[in-house]
Order: sequence, then structure tokens, then C-alpha cells
Amino acid sequence: MPVECDLRFPLLEREAFQHLDYRVMACAFASHRELGQHCTEEIYRNDLMGRLREEGIGPLHSEVLVWVRHHRFAKDYRLDLVVAQQCIYELKVARSIAPNHEGQILNYLLLTDCAHGKVLNFFPSSLESRFVNKSLTRQERSRFTLTQNRWQGGEELRKTMIDAVEDLGLFIETALYNQILVHHFGGAELAMQNQPIVRNTQVLGWQPFQMCGPDEAFRVTALPLRSMKAQQTSFLKMLALTKLKAFHWINMNGHSLHFTTLTV
Repeated sequence: MPVECDLRFPLLEREAFQHLDYRVMACAFASHRELGQHCTEEIYRNDLMGRLREEGIGPLHSEVLVWVRHHRFAKDYRLDLVVAQQCIYELKVARSIAPNHEGQILNYLLLTDCAHGKVLNFFPSSLESRFVNKSLTRQERSRFTLTQNRWQGGEELRKTMIDAVEDLGLFIETALYNQILVHHFGGAELAMQNQPIVRNTQVLGWQPFQMCGPDEAFRVTALPLRSMKAQQTSFLKMLALTKLKAFHWINMNGHSLHFTTLTV
């Protein structure tokens, strides 16, 4: 199995989740009122778990390991808090809940096939929370179409990416796909290289690139179609200041994989 977790998450209807979450939030608000807003995530988690146990809510699991395996690539994630083996809570101490916080817990939901999760942020003066729900099944995440008429070379990169998507499915964080590809091309020591950025013979600095060949770089993104043109323009500007021959760009948009090779 490409994803392993000691816990199994049964299908939980939205109404049942809302009932459970109402009880969890009562404990979270009580914790925030008593502890204030300047403790660490660990302290909030331990206090919240203690209150949940007092209310008879369980079982409770913290720091739950999720193993992702793809051929010889391996990566571990840790779930902050799993309540009643039915939903995942991610605890934060931040100015506000950011999109990457929601993306993080959605990634956990997709990897574990858990339907419901929530981000809790204890730093604001009022406890902040955000629901995150997974609607796609593993089978639905395995469907994709390819757009590759602008792809030149990079056949090994293309096949490796498709293999990873077929194994793990779509919609998980792009960082994971990038890491899988970097691993395939020799790991960080070989595939991560700093290239000089040169304008009018002046070296402005060294830019890190993910490399799939001596003078070919790549990146995986997940941009909406309306943003791709502007991103392409930006990539081309940067590429023009390097000695790279090609920049292979893989963009994931919904159920579509767009393979594009940029050259100058």
C-alpha cells in the first residue's frame, strides 16, 4: 500500500461529525479561556485531550504517524489529534488560519481517506477554527487526463510523474510530488542544484533548481488555469537569465495534468 496508517477511518456522515465536533469545540473553547493565547501547541493539545477524556469522548490519538511509500521513496507525516477515530484536528498557534493550514489538513484527509477535519488556532484572542472536508474518493482521485502537446524531451520525468499520480492519486500537496521526483533523480544531493542568475554578465546570485538532467530543471505546481499564463511568463523570465536548456513544468489542475517544456 502506498499510504499506511495504524488507524482506520470509517465513513462518518456530516451530521454525526457536527454532533461530535460540537462537543470537541466546547472543550477547545474552555481550554482557550483558561490557558489564554500564548501557550505552545503541545500544551493546548494536552489540555484539550484531558478535557475530552473528562467528557467521555474517545478514543484519542495524538502524533499519529502516516507513512507514504512510492517505490524507494518514503515520507512520514504526523496527525496532531484524531478524535474518536473519526476526524482529524490540526492545532495551530498563528496570527490567523492560512490557506496552507487548510491545505495541510486536507492533505491528511486525502492520504488517510478520512472524511472530516478541522483546524483550531489558539493564538487569536478568540479561538479560531475552520472546517475542512474531503469529498473525493480514492477512485475519483485516480482519474486524470493529460495535456502534453508542448512537452519536449523529459520522458523519464513524465513517466515518473504519471506513475506517482497513478499510485497516490491527485489533489495531495504538490510538495510531495516534487519530493518524489527529486528522489527519483538522485535525491537532494544530486537533483537539487544552485544555478547562477546572470544579467548583463553580472551574477545576481544563485537560484535553487530541481534538476532532471545536466541542464534541465523541473517543477510541479497546482495552479488554476487562469494563472498559468502569468506563471509561464515568470518562469521564462527566470529561465532567460540561466544557462539551462529547458524547464519542464508539470501543472496539476483538478483532474488534468499539464506537461509543458519551456525554452528560450
